[in-house]
Amino acid sequence: MTERRFLGRHILFKEEYATRLIEGSKTTTIRRGIVKPRYREVILHAGSRPIAVARVEYVYYKKLRDISDDEAKRDGFGNKAELLKTLKKLYPGISEDEYVTVIGLRVVKRVDTVNLNKPFGGLNPVELARIGLRYLSKELTGFESRLLLELTRTGDIDLTVARVLKDPGKRDLLVDLLNRVLRLLVEKQILREER
Repeated sequence: MTERRFLGRHILFKEEYATRLIEGSKTTTIRRGIVKPRYREVILHAGSRPIAVARVEYVYYKKLRDISDDEAKRDGFGNKAELLKTLKKLYPGISEDEYVTVIGLRVVKRVDTVNLNKPFGGLNPVELARIGLRYLSKELTGFESRLLLELTRTGDIDLTVARVLKDPGKRDLLVDLLNRVLRLLVEKQILREER
């Protein structure tokens, strides 16, 4: 039976693939089973750190045996044999008769380094909120998490303040929280400061 699942906002990769993703020699990810991305824009992670925001360009399904050398190369491998060897390590027991999902990705923006001289380190507030929610769950209070989560839903600082804080004069509370999240992410070396 083919495994079916959804892919959320965050896609995890082994650290060895980070450079290939950033430089563009790896433009797809091949996942076992039928995987349906829920979002067109995702955050790529490697080595327990966010590395980039990417756009899901396309998704299709095919049996593993039907994957071509060209598809293996887009996934960052020299040929299909190299890809199969790696997939068999990642997914013990995978059969060439199983369906896999090919997800085409286009890196839109790097997020592994930040410029502390720019507002929110050069990230947009929603990206910063998503990364903070993923990596700082122990450091954030329930209210702070709720505020950041609402920001990821609305996509707008002012709308979030209006919905959660009910007072436009309290905008600085959310801005201060985002700046604290940025500082914590840099202190914990989840994001690196641009030099």
